[in-house]
Formats: sequence, C-alpha cells, structure tokens
Amino acid sequence: MKRLTALSTAFCVGGCLPALSLASAFIGPPATRKRPLSWLGASATGEATSADVASNPSAPSDARWASHALLFSSLTDGVAANDGAQSFLRYSLADALLREHISQTEDALESSVKFSPCNGPDVEELNSLESVDQLHHRGLQFSLEDFENKQQVDSWAKDALQQLASDANCNNCSVRVLYIPTAMYALNPHSQNTPGKQRQRARADGKKRRTQLLALLDELLSSEDDDALLQYNLLATTLDLDDGSLKQPVGSEDASLFPADDKEALTTWKPHIIYVEGGNTFWLQHCIDKGGYAPLIKNACAGPSAAVYLGKSAGAIVAGSEVSMATWKGWDDPSVVPGKETYDDWLDVRGFDFVGSCSFFPHMSDDWKDLVQQQVDSAPGKFVCSYCLREEDACCVVGEKELAFLTSGPKPVNPAKL
Repeated sequence: MKRLTALSTAFCVGGCLPALSLASAFIGPPATRKRPLSWLGASATGEATSADVASNPSAPSDARWASHALLFSSLTDGVAANDGAQSFLRYSLADALLREHISQTEDALESSVKFSPCNGPDVEELNSLESVDQLHHRGLQFSLEDFENKQQVDSWAKDALQQLASDANCNNCSVRVLYIPTAMYALNPHSQNTPGKQRQRARADGKKRRTQLLALLDELLSSEDDDALLQYNLLATTLDLDDGSLKQPVGSEDASLFPADDKEALTTWKPHIIYVEGGNTFWLQHCIDKGGYAPLIKNACAGPSAAVYLGKSAGAIVAGSEVSMATWKGWDDPSVVPGKETYDDWLDVRGFDFVGSCSFFPHMSDDWKDLVQQQVDSAPGKFVCSYCLREEDACCVVGEKELAFLTSGPKPVNPAKL
C-alpha cells in the first residue's frame, strides 16, 4: 500500500501526485481529517482545507455513501496484485457476512421468545450473539492507520470468518455475488462483426472475467488453517441491466437459491457483493436509467445490511458523482445511446454518489495529466473532489466513517485488460 489522497477544489489524486504517506489525508468527518495538502492546480494558497473536501453544493440531498466499496481500473492490477485492496476486500466481505449473521440470530431469538414465552430466549444463542456483537464492534473501530498497516484488520477478518465457521447455524454459508457486465455488452457500431457475434464474444468475455473474480474471492475466504475455514458456497449470477435478464447461475443446482428476476436480485436476494464491470460507461448509465435501477443499487449498497460494491472502470465512474468524466478521454462511444449520441449530452449526468461528492477518472497515466488539468480548469467548482485511478490503484470506501483512501499495488509493466 503506497499512497492515499483526498481531493478537493483542485483536481488531483493518486494518479496526479507523487506518492503520499497513507496518513497524509483522507475523506472523512471534519473531526478526523488530517492536515491540508497541496494539490495540482490548487487555489492561490495551494492548499485544500477540510471545508473544501466536505462541501459540494451540487450533491443531492439524498446522497448516501456506500457501506463498503472498492473502485478500480483493473481487477488484475488494482486488486489481485494489490495487497492493500485484497485486505480491504476481505475485511469488507467479513463485515457483510458478520452483519447478516447478527441480523439472522436476532430474528431467531425474537421468534423463539414469541413462540415460547415461558422458556424465554435461548441462553446459548444470547451468549453467542454477545460475542459476535463484540467482534463486530471491534471491526468498526479501525482507523486509517490500521488499514495502512493491515495487521489488525487482517487479524480481525480472520477472527470474523472463524467465528462464522464455528457457529452451528452458519455451516455451509452462502456468499452471494451479483455480477453486472452490462457496460461491456455495448455494441460497437464500427465493428466488422455482426451484432450477434459481438454479443456472443462479450458474453464469453464476461463469463471469463466473472470466473476470475470468483477465484479471487475463493482465495480471500480461504485460510491456511483448514480447521478454521468457513464452510461457504459461492453463489453467483449475472444480471444484464439492458433487458433485466439473469444468466449463468453457478454454485448450486438448486434454483431456489438464486433470484427469480432482476428486482429480486437487488433486493430480497441480498447479495453480499455487487460487481459492476467495465466497458462503455454511457451504455451502462443508460441501462441503469432505463430500468430504474439506480435506487435499487443505492439501497442495496448503503445501510446496515448492504452489499460490498465493486466497481471496475465504468463501474467506478458511475459510482461517483460526475459521469461526465467518461467524456474526457474519448474512449467510450456515446452514439450507442439513442437520444444521447454526443458527449455534451452527458455533461450533467450524475452517478450514485457513493463517495460523497467525489468523482472517478480510471486508467490514469502521465499521458493524461494535461487533459485532466484542462478539464478541471474549464469547469471551476464542478469537480470538487475527484480521484484519478491508475491501473494499480484502488479506492477503498467505508461509508459509516465517510472514509475513502487509495491503496496501490506494484506498477504493472504491461497493464492487464481484465
């Protein structure tokens, strides 16, 4: 883990600045913010204040931070090769599983009292719940420095998974993964391949990328201590936001363990992870709007029993405040969206606002520095807080603390496409 940066009225970030101490700054409540930093293209003073980071008059009043999120350009370089990102993902998933277990245990105790009032609640269950509550509370106390050092965070995640493994009611737990590859399903109007061949290739690529994700999750949930392994089962299904279809369920032959439709997938199925794949940002946002998925995804990723949001490239952009960052490089073709065929049509489109007022610019490199500065200068006050994500970067988000920070793996020699 090598750099962390918060952004303010000046546009900057891990991709624009030299490596910073992880403890230098972060997005968070005023009482916990670190000292101000100097930013690329900052005001006359060259410094960003806490008030600058906190304020964004354009942010909607109903905006909510994601409970836990990981935003990146590349799963291979930004997560699989990034120890800090893996540590944070394991922590986030353990927290989600622990919260679910607490909720289920509380419901069971309530039912036992309701149907057997003379006997009262199960004492053993009460003791177990108290132990789990204490463990969960400990996981909520981690500071920015704890995430940097990782040792306490990793130890807590292992304890949480062991606690779940030892609970008689949690044998063969399921980890539910909702994979959304819609961005990569956008048709290329300039391709020599037919639409049918393009769709076939995109679905095959999506399946390959989902397999890579599941292999990473399997590794993160494993332990060298075989006796302490959580007996879990990865249940995954693919949701295309274009038509609301669910495809390629894996992890069980029992159809009842999977959602019946798109709305159920984002609500009562209660996925532990929602992974939004990269591709054409405009097509992804169009499908989100067309299907009315924004409130469903926001509700699924915010709150006490929320899923962990994983957003890659386009998935990171729509997680932020300003979708217009997808217009900067000119990589994504807006003509695939009827009625919004030009970049100007996307200048005022908002994302999920999962990280307060922050926006995200993935696939950052030194080649884009001048472009980034030009875009920020051309819209004073619009990009109040933004992260540039290099291939090896990941932005980690803890919504309960309104905390966001960058962690970086080794710089890739040949950046991966996955």
